[in-house]
Amino acid sequence: MITASSEPEMREINKYRYLFAGLLTVLVFSLGLLFSNFMDYQRSDQLEQELNQDVVDLQSQNLQLNYLRSNQVNSCSTMETGLNNMIEDYNMRLEKVQEYEQNTLANSGRFNQIKRQYIISGLRYWMFVGELKDECDYSPDTVLFFTESLQASNCEDCKRQGQQLSLLKQRYGEDFLVFSVPMSIDDGMVDVLADQYNVTEPPAVVINSDNVLHGYRSRNIIEQEIMNRTGE
Repeated sequence: MITASSEPEMREINKYRYLFAGLLTVLVFSLGLLFSNFMDYQRSDQLEQELNQDVVDLQSQNLQLNYLRSNQVNSCSTMETGLNNMIEDYNMRLEKVQEYEQNTLANSGRFNQIKRQYIISGLRYWMFVGELKDECDYSPDTVLFFTESLQASNCEDCKRQGQQLSLLKQRYGEDFLVFSVPMSIDDGMVDVLADQYNVTEPPAVVINSDNVLHGYRSRNIIEQEIMNRTGE
């Protein structure tokens, strides 16, 4: 039986219960946020390490190419194998970058830097492929894919174009190399390429550095354009 004298005591106990529950909620939320930030940093650190490794690997490839030119050494097959492996790793890394973009709750500035590093790495590979094609019997078809963003979340035609390019990649493998150029990225090289190829809005594809197709194109059209240029 609760007496009148015990009612203030019960109110006091309930007040502390509510206070404890509130503090517990804040603690759980804070721990969750800290854990999320920790995982963000872990993912971003791993991506940064891999992208830094890209830079070192490509520097090694450039050094090999310069040595080939200056000493007339026939090491094309070794360089082609190494470059194909590097580009395969680069393509697989796209899934990590996209997953990080979907799951990150913080560090947007750091992620934008990582995304920019990823895109620049791809453009370095694209340029190096052109150099290697000039020096060696190396003839993959290359595509610069101008898209809205790596996710292309607000561009339905960009999504469809990416799917068509993926199907061609599955069919031709190492003989068909795709490098994404997200136009939403604030980067000078992206602006230079968009200006050079007169791309004002995505999607657009540039085949083998000289054939520009504006707007969505099916894989059959892209395939036919490549065959027309190569005379196959």
